Amino acid sequence: MAIACVGRFDPVKGMNVLIQAWRHMAQVPATLDIYGVGNPTYAAALRALAAHDSRIAFREPVPPEQVGRVLAKYDLLAVPSQCLETGPLVVYEAFAAGVPVVGSGLGGIAELVTPAQDGVLVPNYADPVAWAQVLTELSLDRDRLERLRAGVRSPRTMDDVAREMVALYGSLLA
Repeated sequence: MAIACVGRFDPVKGMNVLIQAWRHMAQVPATLDIYGVGNPTYAAALRALAAHDSRIAFREPVPPEQVGRVLAKYDLLAVPSQCLETGPLVVYEAFAAGVPVVGSGLGGIAELVTPAQDGVLVPNYADPVAWAQVLTELSLDRDRLERLRAGVRSPRTMDDVAREMVALYGSLLA
């Protein structure tokens, strides 16, 4: 199972929790590719934390226009945020690419991910063992993973929103 994590190198993004989860997944056939930008000191700390595991790779940042194409190659996107994300763009990008999301069960992530349809939420999102359990279960159940992928729906476009707004205003003015 190939998992991507895309975000800023910042403790609030929870990449450290995800890397620590891999310690509890020694027998799990899963890889983690991390695409990040930002704080080079924190990035170095994450690389040091991951140095023990060849299944974890740090990839070069991807230009915004290529994120969807890159994400489409993965089985899952992991969003281990440790803070209240109000509108996590990366979740929308994953859904637009047809990729299910495993995310922290809080804020905008919990509002966007529909468990058992297009992803899984980790309620105890600060616990690496909880992440390891969810990811292990998914790696061992390819049918479940395929059902999640089939359940992903593309996000609404700006054209969709505009049509909805025109219809709403039209109904209010009628």
